[in-house]
Amino acid sequence: MSEEKCINQGYEIIESRTIGSTEFVIGHHPTAPNPYVCWHCKNGTDYFWGYYANELSAARDKMRQRCEDAARLLHDNRQKPPKNRNEHER
Repeated sequence: MSEEKCINQGYEIIESRTIGSTEFVIGHHPTAPNPYVCWHCKNGTDYFWGYYANELSAARDKMRQRCEDAARLLHDNRQKPPKNRNEHER
């Protein structure tokens, strides 16, 4: 059984990583001016914050950076103690 290809704006999704509830993908479109893109993705269909590149290595570097940032944010948010309902932000 073959997997169904995921396509967005003519780019075939060739790699993906999920950190927490955030997904990052790399797409490839062989005839586009910038044939590689790294996107954030929500719900498997909402692609945004595209970083377009000429080389796969550049798209992978951007994905790695975004994954590291998301992991750091996820870790920091898990380290914060829950707020007391009686405390108000100023």
